[in-house]
This record gives sequence, C-alpha cells and structure tokens, in this order.
Amino acid sequence: MFILTFFTLTLKERSFDALYVVFEWIYFSLTGLELFQDHTLVMQAGQQIWVYFQREVSYSIPLLTILFAHEMGHYVPARIYGIKATLPYFIPMPFGPIGTMGAVIKIEEAIPDKKKLFDIGVGGPLMSFILSIPCWMIGVYYSEVVYIADYMSQMVHGEQGLVFGDSLFTYYTIQWIHGSIDMKTQNLVIHPLAQAGWVGFFVTAINLFPFGQLDGGHVIYSLFGEKYRNWIYYLFLGFVLLGLLSLNWVVWGFIIYFFIKVEHPFVPDHKTGLNKWRRFIGFFMLFSLVVIFVPNPIATLSELNTPTLFDDLINMITKLL
Repeated sequence: MFILTFFTLTLKERSFDALYVVFEWIYFSLTGLELFQDHTLVMQAGQQIWVYFQREVSYSIPLLTILFAHEMGHYVPARIYGIKATLPYFIPMPFGPIGTMGAVIKIEEAIPDKKKLFDIGVGGPLMSFILSIPCWMIGVYYSEVVYIADYMSQMVHGEQGLVFGDSLFTYYTIQWIHGSIDMKTQNLVIHPLAQAGWVGFFVTAINLFPFGQLDGGHVIYSLFGEKYRNWIYYLFLGFVLLGLLSLNWVVWGFIIYFFIKVEHPFVPDHKTGLNKWRRFIGFFMLFSLVVIFVPNPIATLSELNTPTLFDDLINMITKLL
C-alpha cells in the first residue's frame, strides 16, 4: 500500500495511463505484437509520463514523509505507553489532484486516561504541521506568479487549471514572499514542493477538526473533559454552516455525524491532569487549525471568482434591508 501510494501520489490521474503503457510494453516485449494501438505512440506517451514522474517526485516524496511522520506521531507515543497499535496503512487514490486519501493507524486497545489520549492524539498533527511549513515556504519561493487571463489563454483546450485555496497562513506567506499580489487577477502556479506543503496543512486541518475520534477530538476532549459535551453540538452546527462557503464541508459534516461521530467516547481523567506544557501545545494546535483551515479548498480557474452560497446569502439580505 505504501508503494502504491507513492505511485498514485506521483502520477495522480495519470496512474491509469502509466498502467496502460506498462501493459503495452510487457506484451510487446514478450510477443512482438501490439496490444492496444501503435506501439510507437504508446512509448511516446510513456516518455511524457516519465518526464511528469520526475517532476512530481518533488511532491510525492515530501508528502509521503509528512504523512509518515504524522502517523508516527501517533504510533510512537502509543508504543511508549505500551498501547497496541498497528503500523500505518497508506491509502492510494489514482485520480484527483492529491493522489491519496492519507494514512491511518488503528489503536487496538482502550486508551486508559486523558494524558495518554492527549499525547497520542496531538503527536500526529503536530508533526505534520511542523514538516508542512518548510515544504510550503520553500515551494512558494520557487513558485511562479501569473496573471490568470494570460495563463488561461495558454492552457490546452479542455484543460482546467486548478487553484488550491488559501488559508490565513498560506495567503499571508505568499504576500510576504512574492510581494503584494491581487488574488482576483493573479494566481500562483505552485511548485510541487509547495503543493506537498499545502496538502500537508489540509490533512492536518481535517485531522484537527474537534469532533469524535479525530485528532482534534482527542485534543479538545483531553483539554475540556466532559464539560465539552455541553457545547460541542453548537460547534458542529457552526462547522456545517461552512457549507455556505464550500459544499465540501456539508459532505464532511455528514461523514462526521454518521461515521466519526460528534462526541468523543468517555476516557477517565489522569490522576495529575494535563501539565501546562501539554495544555499550551493543545491550545496552540487548536489555534493552528484556525490559521491553516482553507474555507474553499480546490477550484478551477474558471470558478475562481464565482460567488459562493454565502455571497448570495449576503447579497439577498442586503437587498432586503
């Protein structure tokens, strides 16, 4: 699964094209016959895929490192505390702009107290957050600022340029590194290393959602204990309202409510509670969620300035007033 994830991260939607080329090459090598179509054309396609592969390893290797470090941030504390846990399972996805559905480990026995719960829960997002920062910053430095109109005119017919949405952190670091950029008329064609950092932040943010068995659910439950059940559904309602900005969050709300669950299962308090450093790290990671959260994650260039449901709602209220 790790090896498959490396290839789908590197090739993404071209994974099936690569498989097609490999089958053609093997069949032709064994029989001297063409399996699908003109062998020369297939091999030319293979050369193009190889060039793409060489470029995109600058994305796949850093992102695999981030995902691996995230899971080790859970696995190592679990093993230190003598809690049974599996090694990480990596999930390949041979389509879409990311190329993976992340990685997971399974904790195979109950966590005995909130101190251990906190350490196991916070380790993953802390590691991926730290490693995503240099990937993003260095990658942005090597990224190209373009005018959207000029860039769209140079695209191949039928091609849709993707725009990776901004969080507070990504927006202001772009402005800092490249100077003042008008994001309505200009865009950043991000380097593969910057894309790895962006996905690292995105994965970290999703895991930090403060619900159920997500990492953020572990952290917020460890910090606030049983009292958090008094207000967690209000927080969940606020999360669902993010669907006014992007329907992605409605889908995530459905997944959280029916599968991940909104509330965290009961875990006993530790006899000494959480010390000040754990509390500091916990609140820092919850704050980092606000900073790296992307309201509208991925769009095409043609959709870039399309009004959201939130914009339509504000316009409607303004007209009524």
